[in-house]
Amino acid sequence: MKQRNIVIVGGGPAGRIIAYALHAAGKGLTVTVIKDEELNANRCAIPYGISPKKPPEKYIIPNTLITDNGTELIIDRVEKVDPQKGRLSTSHSGDFAYDYLVLATGSKPIIPPIPGIEAQNIVTVRSKDDLLTLRDFAQRYKKVVVVGGGHIGVEVAVVLKGLGLAVTLVEAMPHILLATMEESMALEIEENLSKNGIEILTNAKVTEFLAQDAKVCGVKLEDGSEIPTDFVVLSIGVAPNTDLATAGINASKFGFITDDFMRTNIENIYAAGDCAEKKSFITKKPIRGELGTNAVFMARVVGANLLGKKKRFPGIINASVNETFDLSFGSAGLTEKAAFVEGLEFITGYSEVPNKYPMMDGVAPIKTKLLFEKQTKRIIGGSILRQDHGAVHNVDFISLAIQMGVTLEQLQDFQYATHPLLAARPSDNMYLFAVQDALKKL
Repeated sequence: MKQRNIVIVGGGPAGRIIAYALHAAGKGLTVTVIKDEELNANRCAIPYGISPKKPPEKYIIPNTLITDNGTELIIDRVEKVDPQKGRLSTSHSGDFAYDYLVLATGSKPIIPPIPGIEAQNIVTVRSKDDLLTLRDFAQRYKKVVVVGGGHIGVEVAVVLKGLGLAVTLVEAMPHILLATMEESMALEIEENLSKNGIEILTNAKVTEFLAQDAKVCGVKLEDGSEIPTDFVVLSIGVAPNTDLATAGINASKFGFITDDFMRTNIENIYAAGDCAEKKSFITKKPIRGELGTNAVFMARVVGANLLGKKKRFPGIINASVNETFDLSFGSAGLTEKAAFVEGLEFITGYSEVPNKYPMMDGVAPIKTKLLFEKQTKRIIGGSILRQDHGAVHNVDFISLAIQMGVTLEQLQDFQYATHPLLAARPSDNMYLFAVQDALKKL
């Protein structure tokens, strides 16, 4: 049996960050990462890797990001964990005893039990093999149905359209991107996709994948309509990989349950990333948030605690951004719908300002919506939609404001920069105008 100070199960961003932190501390710890994918794709970049402009290797995470830090890497599957004995068993590499175990097992694509789902040319957007399959299909076929209108589904639809395919995007909800965007902004994004030739079907539930010779040839919807297609991209979300919960590790539908230090119910077992339950920074309740950034934030806390620093994780803000053709957009914290579902009393502020001085060429609007908790006046959410590439910086600002507990009054006194080519006029700041709109509602 092999003895290690720390064993990390999973080689995604959480596992890599933890391994790096442990070796950077210079304490001579023996650290092993066990992962069941020989090579991991950069999951966020898979949609963009469908294009043949760059070799697929550009979208693969090299294992040297683990091994160059001095970490032992084993490509294998963990079959069993015995917390009482502090050991685990793998399929081919034997047993490992550990002082501490970290679960960073990630998530798995949701595969709904829809008739015809086993057809050969239905592909998810998760692995290196998925990337290679998508590349092949994009070159060989002409028509595609993308099922799922979240961030990944939208990205895949845009890329495939750019490669010349006829693209239909099917979403069961009333609009795409409703998990992260304000409904009015989601509607504008839909219009942008439609304007660029992508067919959008919302409130559309898939009831069957029609197959011929074991290959999908069409998608049947609940209303009885059928969409002919050459292949299907399935992008309806992921579920936390909690297979190892059978070892007595507490888990919910959101993942392995941890305390504020990212420790499970078993004292020497931690969890981080997609496989771990995440709590909202704002409500402190479990919330979805399968983002690479969230995995990194959680991993930093696990790494610190394994080194004895007693660091707490405050919860996730879910800052996210995206781009479709000439639009960029994103959000942080709660949307208005999410705040309403949580039963929070809040006020909103909206602004629409130009992204440049009005006399400059290429002026386009920036649309901003901010949410403030009514009692404390703290900012609890915000969304951005603009016709350039600047949304990421706006969303980062909103995320920091949420994390720092900035109030409506404090944001009113926010000091900002301006420039004729880069921002609105000195009097027309996007956040300030949204604050002024919110103040009218107090």
